Order: sequence, then C-alpha cells, then structure tokens
Amino acid sequence: MNSIPDGFDLFSILPALILAGGGVFLVCLSVLFKTKEFLIVRYVSGLILFIAFASVFYVAKFQYPGNGGTYFGGQIENSVLSFWLNLIYLSMAIGTAAVAPRILKNHKIEFPEFYPLLLFATCGMMLMTSGQDFILVFVALELMSICLYILIGMARSDLFSLEATLKYFLLGSFSSGFMLMGIAFLFGGSGSTNITTALKPLIIAGYQGNFAKIGLVLFITGVAFKIALFPYHAWTPDAYEGALTPVTGYMSTAAKTASIGLLLVLYTKLPLPLEGSTWAWLPGILALLSMVYGNLLALKQENLKRMLAYSSIAHAGYIVAGISAGIKEEVLFYLMIYSFMSLGAFAILAYLEDGTRQVTFFPFSPCRG
Repeated sequence: MNSIPDGFDLFSILPALILAGGGVFLVCLSVLFKTKEFLIVRYVSGLILFIAFASVFYVAKFQYPGNGGTYFGGQIENSVLSFWLNLIYLSMAIGTAAVAPRILKNHKIEFPEFYPLLLFATCGMMLMTSGQDFILVFVALELMSICLYILIGMARSDLFSLEATLKYFLLGSFSSGFMLMGIAFLFGGSGSTNITTALKPLIIAGYQGNFAKIGLVLFITGVAFKIALFPYHAWTPDAYEGALTPVTGYMSTAAKTASIGLLLVLYTKLPLPLEGSTWAWLPGILALLSMVYGNLLALKQENLKRMLAYSSIAHAGYIVAGISAGIKEEVLFYLMIYSFMSLGAFAILAYLEDGTRQVTFFPFSPCRG
C-alpha cells in the first residue's frame, strides 16, 4: 500500500478537509478578532459549512455516480450511503449554527469556540461513516464525542450543563471502552482492523469465529450507547436537558445519524445472511424495548427537552428495527425525515426559551383545548 496519499485520495475527503481546515482557521480568527458578538467567526463558520455542503456534490459528481470507490489504500470508501449521510450532517450543522446565536446571547456565552467545535464534530462524523478501518472509525468517533462533551458543557456557570457533561462523558468513556475491546477481539480473530476483513471470521467455526462474534457484540454495544438504545440510554434525558438547546438538537440529529450510519455500514459488511440470524433478532429485541420504554416515559414528562429525549430513544428503536430487517434505503429515508423534523422541534424550543432551559408544555396549553 502506498503510504503517501495522492490527489484522488485527498479529493475523496474534500468536505472533511474543508471542515477541519475551516475549524483551525476559525480558532485563529477568534484570537485575532475578539469582538463581543463574534460576528466574524459566526459568519465565516456559516460560509465554511455551505462550501463543505457544495463540495459534497462536487466530489459526488466525479467519484461515485454508481457505487463509489475506496481511497487511502482501502481506508476510506465513498458511496451513495456516505453521500446522503454527509448531506444530513452538514444540513444539521448549518441549522444548528443558524439557531445558536440567540441562545448563546441569552446565556451570556461570549467565547467563539462553539463554531469551530461544530465544524470539528461534523468532520468526525463524515470520517466515521466513510472509514473502512476500525481504528480510523474509532478515532473519528472520539473526535465527534470530545467536541460534543465540550459543547454540552459550554454554559460553564450552569450546574445543569456541568452535570450533563459529566454524565455524558463518563458513560461515553464506558462506551469507548466497549468499542476498543470489541476492536481488540475482532483483530485477534482476523489479524486485521479493516472492517470487511475483520468480520469475515464470523462464518468460520472455532476460536477465530468466536473472537469475531464477541468483538462485534462489544463494538455494537458501544455504538448502542451513542444511539441511546435501550438499555444504554441513561445519559440521554439529563444530557438533552442540560445542554444548550441548539446543541441538544445537533446531538439528537447529526450525532445520532452518525452512529446509526456506522451501524448501517457494519451491517452492510456482514459476510452472512441477515435474515433469521442472531445479528437480526438481537437488535430487534433491543429496538422493541426502546420503542416501548421511550414512548411510555415520554408521556410522563413536563419538560419538553426531556420529552424529546425519551422520544429519541423510541425513534432509535424504530430505526434499529429497520436495520435488523435489512432495509437500508428505508432507514436512510427515515433518518433524513427524522433529522429535519427533530431539529425543527428544537429550533422552536430555542425560540420559546427566555434565558432558562425549563421549557414546559405551558406555552402550548391553548393548543390542548
């Protein structure tokens, strides 16, 4: 394998490079222009996001009119799935950046790190679902997660925000541990961290197959934490309530879509039929429990952000049920609709906030009749 990437390799990740370079540029810009409103950083971040959005179409025009291709010696794969997922990530980031200024002003947050972190997190999501190596996927996922930890704790004087950050960080660390153990077992069974190669021993009897099965279960467990699938959902209500509303919207849409996209990539690489296998009914059971638990708990909530948090657990169940049934296109369509509707709901909450995060059903009481 050539260790030096060529122009085609770099072109394949052009949107991610724009976001990463743009994030570094914004950090430098925020040092040079320390204005109270940080208008320059805000507007430049929006411009970078729109350029990255356009670059997704530009890359698609030349690289994957059909099934796409692999780059960086098989480390990156551009496909129709990654194309649509990248559009969702960038759309949600643009929506979050548009909603954020009012909330940042209400909470008197006068430092511009919000926008570079938003770009870095989106970059991690794009690499996470385009990566074809477990190490690359894990590093990209951690880039996304670390940015989210900081974004949740952006209101440093707010105890709710600090509590939410701590809970999400601790449980996120556990999920990362599960994923690393899973990668270790998959490597032990196959001798490779390439996703396709590491999953091949699933159809082999003996210790290699057992290592691969244990590894995949551990890795999927870690992903289930990120999706907030029952019973790995405990962080979700507090994190959603404690974070700033635009951050909550970004977590419930882009971050959830990225984790589900990773699960979709794994299931498309399985070397055995999905129908009737353990890898179908086990996620199906967790999906059913998530639907029931999320909807029942959502009915008891008075705080709208907590209600939407439990609703997201139920939606995770709906989506994983589709993945376990092997219907990739339908799951992708559901993700697109869910992401835009969910971000719209949180945008309305951001409009209703008056400097506090306790938004209840009271503003909607005339609609109840």
